Amino acid sequence: MQRTKEQLQEMTHDELVARVLEMQDILKEGLAVRDQLHVILNNLLLVKANEVERYAELDQDGLDEDGLELKRAWALARRAVSNPYGLTKL
Repeated sequence: MQRTKEQLQEMTHDELVARVLEMQDILKEGLAVRDQLHVILNNLLLVKANEVERYAELDQDGLDEDGLELKRAWALARRAVSNPYGLTKL
């Protein structure tokens, strides 16, 4: 839950410490989920390596809407695995 500046100033030291520890736990859980998603993406890319490579080499002009969507999806998946922080800036 997000707190206002006034609410934070009214909290005791022990409440603030508890809040920080709670936020650390939430962050650790989020990082663990992100790590698992990257494992899943890596495995998917390995299994589908031929399809990923084929779509990467295709010219966009010759693709129908579904093919273009697949090409974009595989490109985003490869980018997410190779540079997970890069996608947060998009």
